Amino acid sequence: MLKSRIVVDLPSAETNRLPGPIEWVRSLFGAKLDLRSGKEELTVGAFSLVEGLISGFAKAGVTDAISFLVDKKVVYVDTNDVPDDLPLIAKAAEATGILDHRFREMHLVLAHKSDTLHTIVDCKITSKVVLGDAEMKIDLSSRLLGLQIKKGETAKEYGDRVTSFAQTKASFEPGRALLEALTQRIADALGTSLVGAKLTHDAAVVQIIRPGGQQIAGFRTLEFGEGVRAPSYRAVPASQRAGAYADPFYYYYYDPYYDFTNYMLVSSMMHGNSWHSPNVYVVDTGGHALYSGDSVPTSDTWVGNDAVNFADNGSCVVNESVSSTDFGSSSDFGSSSSCSSSSSDTSSSSCSSSSSCSSTSSCGSSCSSGSSCGSSCNS
Repeated sequence: MLKSRIVVDLPSAETNRLPGPIEWVRSLFGAKLDLRSGKEELTVGAFSLVEGLISGFAKAGVTDAISFLVDKKVVYVDTNDVPDDLPLIAKAAEATGILDHRFREMHLVLAHKSDTLHTIVDCKITSKVVLGDAEMKIDLSSRLLGLQIKKGETAKEYGDRVTSFAQTKASFEPGRALLEALTQRIADALGTSLVGAKLTHDAAVVQIIRPGGQQIAGFRTLEFGEGVRAPSYRAVPASQRAGAYADPFYYYYYDPYYDFTNYMLVSSMMHGNSWHSPNVYVVDTGGHALYSGDSVPTSDTWVGNDAVNFADNGSCVVNESVSSTDFGSSSDFGSSSSCSSSSSDTSSSSCSSSSSCSSTSSCGSSCSSGSSCGSSCNS
């Protein structure tokens, strides 16, 4: 829904490559070789880097750790969704000894909640990159808590509430401003704790996914009223996704109504004066940009046009012409929609029983340095 990114250029130096056989022979005859690799590698130690991250995020007020992986091996995972467990990252890393060696990739995921936003902070660090590229990228993905479905709401009541929210003058802007402030706060804090780092960040924007036929057909399986299911945390993330669904929230939280929320927002943009802002972007399920809020088309061949109505009892009625095999356009595809009754909400229970994770405290779990628990789970 709301997105921003921080790019961090860490201290690094260009590496040299090994000479080829012909170059080696040439060097014997005094030839001067250019062995620059065109890649750069971190010059900061792994443990000091982790300490800088923990210090920076703590200073920014982001202290809820979800997971920490090094070279796809799980060092720490919070299986209980317990807040303020960031300090356990350093303890788990020290216990496993995994940071005593060179690493290829670190992946730290955190969560942050306010009265308005629930944000996932996805931080990925690569030790060796193409010369000029940044070694660290931090993606922030937020959901507006005010748009979450409530227990007892019928489909019509929820749809009307989403539409009404979209038509409110302030609507998304307070949430976008909050994410912008959080992004700036994290960037400022990391800029202090990561010595020698250079940081830039993108402005926070709103991204709405225009559901395809597969997602809209899935609305038929949604339960409303007393059958409403609240979003649920999954300690073991969903399997790899693509397109617009390659988003931190889809990996760590299951919300069966989120595609329905997106549908109502897109519909309100098309049929009313809602969210017509350059800070709002609509994408298809493949992640391809369709239009911004200030350039909403007056006519559209979208399969979802007037495809959803509401019965007298408030239930959701999907037009019979919409099929789960109808993706809506050539660029829409069957990504892992969270609406289908067969979607990956059970992924957290499908982890291999041979996982070598061992619980170390009531606040989460750490794994031995040779463990790959969490990376072998399928949804």
